[in-house]
Amino acid sequence: MALNLNYGERKIFWGNEGLLVAKLDATGVKPVAKNIKLVTGLVSVGEMEDQAETSNFAADDISDHGSKKGATLLQGEMVFMQLDQGVAEDLMGQVKSENGLGYISTGNYSDFIVQYVNKARKKTADGGVDGYKINVYPSLKATADAVGESETDSSDGVDPIQYTLPVSATGTAAYRSQGKTPAVVPYEVWGEQAIEFEKMMNDTPFIMFPDTVIPAKALGK
Repeated sequence: MALNLNYGERKIFWGNEGLLVAKLDATGVKPVAKNIKLVTGLVSVGEMEDQAETSNFAADDISDHGSKKGATLLQGEMVFMQLDQGVAEDLMGQVKSENGLGYISTGNYSDFIVQYVNKARKKTADGGVDGYKINVYPSLKATADAVGESETDSSDGVDPIQYTLPVSATGTAAYRSQGKTPAVVPYEVWGEQAIEFEKMMNDTPFIMFPDTVIPAKALGK
């Protein structure tokens, strides 16, 4: 005896393929991402946990007479092997020292639109297909300066320092989809569409918007 079940597509995501940081400019007819910087040295992105709570209000004999949910607030962390200019000056709000050799903390953290790209693989009944998962945080900001930490398990020395940057993300009216203002939007591209995404990204790094068009077929360039 055996079960003959038709499972759905199975997906896995991994890798740090790219982290883009930009300013979201909503002064024109259409919001655009400006001053896009590719951030290097990313090790991992920690779980972005939703801090918003839903409250239920009882009335008479109805346990859920009404409910109210606060605006989504995601909180998590990013870990870097190095803090390059895109992180220090933008996300962390630092300024260069007078001699240009270091960065000085201002304690002012601004909002940025941030895009984080993972590799992806999808198992189907006919085999498998590769792609990318593109996570866009329309309004992400640091909540404190990064903290450095290293470990050692031998007398030969310590491991490289890793810098943990606490961050939070919310929605913004300048980045809408289906009338909503999500704190994060995960996009996926697969197969030939993923190949075209690669070409477009390698040509000029860009940040995905809800109306960004990625051709479904490679153009043969």
